[in-house]
Amino acid sequence: MNIADEINEVIRKITTSGKSHQVVLERPFDTDVTDLWNACTNPQRLSQWFEPVRGDLTLSGRYTLTKSGTEGDILRCEAPQHLAITWEYQGDVSHVDVDFIPTAEERAVLRVTHLVPPDDHWETYGPAATGVGWEECLRALSLYFIGGARCVFGEMRGYASTPKGRELTRLVADAWRWADQEVGTPANIAEVRALNTAAFYLDRT
Repeated sequence: MNIADEINEVIRKITTSGKSHQVVLERPFDTDVTDLWNACTNPQRLSQWFEPVRGDLTLSGRYTLTKSGTEGDILRCEAPQHLAITWEYQGDVSHVDVDFIPTAEERAVLRVTHLVPPDDHWETYGPAATGVGWEECLRALSLYFIGGARCVFGEMRGYASTPKGRELTRLVADAWRWADQEVGTPANIAEVRALNTAAFYLDRT
């Protein structure tokens, strides 16, 4: 895994919508939009690179990710273009929009927009906490497409604990520091948030 390529593969943005912060990530994949949609919504395929999921996986249904305990409602399900869900974890409720965007040459872009409330967690970690977490997921999805139908959970966890994996975590958190600064956050605050995020993720490995 080339660290520079991983940093450059992702477009990172932060916007505001009402009282919520929008943490936005975009990453291209070497597959068409229909296959990308299926990899993100088919429970069997989803369990290979993300988490096992159960529940009523239809519009207005309710899902549960069985490893983390995250759950929520399916608000929009417009194959193969758009998925919108609530994201409920340990009493916190936020919203996630996922757009599937076809591009030239049978490629597709996945855009994840996570609407995060302006709470104490945001003040401590800023956009990096949400961004680093989703980038791990998109990296796993990329490995899944490269390697076919195999589980990448163990591979991702193993890589995260290596020197290169830990360096990647630091650099991704720092990339979100720059995104944080671009929307007006003072440099010293953005730096502390990114360092807090990197420390949190590195403590897991």
